[in-house]
Amino acid sequence: MRGIKLATMARPRKESEKQKPGEKVRLRPWVERSVFLLAILLLVLLYVGALPGGRRVCVVTVDGEPAAALATRADAQQVLNQIAGDSGLPAGEVHFAQQVKLEDVSAVRNPIQSYSDALEALRPRLAVVVSAAAILADDRPVVALPDKEAAIQVLSLLLQRLAPPGLSTAAFFKESIRVELQDVSPDLLAPSAEDAAERIASAATAMIEHTVKPGESAWKIARDQHIPLRRLADANPGADLDNLWAGATLKVPRPAPPITVIARKEIEEQVEEEGYRRTRRVRITYENGAEVKRDVIGGRRPVPLAPAPPRSREPWRWRDEIAE
Repeated sequence: MRGIKLATMARPRKESEKQKPGEKVRLRPWVERSVFLLAILLLVLLYVGALPGGRRVCVVTVDGEPAAALATRADAQQVLNQIAGDSGLPAGEVHFAQQVKLEDVSAVRNPIQSYSDALEALRPRLAVVVSAAAILADDRPVVALPDKEAAIQVLSLLLQRLAPPGLSTAAFFKESIRVELQDVSPDLLAPSAEDAAERIASAATAMIEHTVKPGESAWKIARDQHIPLRRLADANPGADLDNLWAGATLKVPRPAPPITVIARKEIEEQVEEEGYRRTRRVRITYENGAEVKRDVIGGRRPVPLAPAPPRSREPWRWRDEIAE
């Protein structure tokens, strides 16, 4: 009876509601609209890149901050290779001092830049460096070599070139010198020890020209240039520093050479004072081959000068001898 009752309760389908062969099932109108809107939304999200597989761009980040956006990773890598190649070294030998990453992100808030615009945006923010053995003077890099052995050879060459011959003691560096492997600018990299030594020696002995102004004295010029007066005199051996005139040109050594070699030599010299002659021992101090200081460290007791031979009281005799 229950089965008969349920069968009688079910409403029989009308003849017009029956699905005909080959006819598609139609959804209700609100369902069709919802499906249509959802499809459009998915297409928009795919276009802007909000969904996987959508429109994306490659953003170059420098130290975690976006710096440029290009269409593809290949374009971004090409820009970075060109900046690295500006150093003159192969791209594989140099890298950036900053942390650089390439990230694929949505194109919604990252408009694509042109190649030239990306170069202009990245160049000021990136510093190209190379790993090398750097020679540091007071923690300041002066020059860099491919390896530590070449850097140590540079120091030996400098002690030979920037010190005068005949030293009493071994030459040494004024600054605190050390060799350390670190990242440096490609401009500091020297191809060989000889080239690096020549570069430093030239900078250490370089001169600048100074035109004397009205009222300037040699002492004032030396003070303003932060050099000892003796260094100014050694650089201008033919000039009379006690009588300078406006418009004269003087050679002035560089006040702060990259590396300074200190050398000392002891000599003995004779001095004549008030009828006495004495021998004194002098220690001369040199900086990069130029004398900067003299110290008297010893000497012998003064010896009276030999008296001059007396004049003849008969000056006419030499006339007679010539006449004969």
